[in-house]
Amino acid sequence: MKTELQEQLFKKYPDIFVQRHLSETETAMCYGICCPDHWYDLINILCYHIQIYQINHNKKNDNKINCEATQVKQKFGGLRFYVNIKNDYIKGLINMTESMSKLIKE
Repeated sequence: MKTELQEQLFKKYPDIFVQRHLSETETAMCYGICCPDHWYDLINILCYHIQIYQINHNKKNDNKINCEATQVKQKFGGLRFYVNIKNDYIKGLINMTESMSKLIKE
C-alpha cells in the first residue's frame, strides 16, 4: 500500500497500529501494510469498527481490551489482518473483511 494511504490509517487509528514502531523481532507491523491500495477502504472500515467496539467495551467492562494489528498483508489473493487478542466480535469483523477482500478487484 502506498505510504500516504498507510499514514492516513496510522493517523486515524494509532492505537490499532501502535506496533508499527516496534522492531522486526517483535512484530511484522514494522513492514507496514503490505497489500494493494484498493483495499484501503476495507481496512479503514474494519479499523473504525474495531475502534468503536473497543471504546464501547472498555467503557462498560473492567476487563479492558486493546486490539493491536500485528501484521496486515495479502496472502492467496485475500487480505490477512492479524491482531494480538482473541475476541469473538473482533474475529468476526476480521473474517468478514478478509472474505470481502477476495471479491474486490482493482
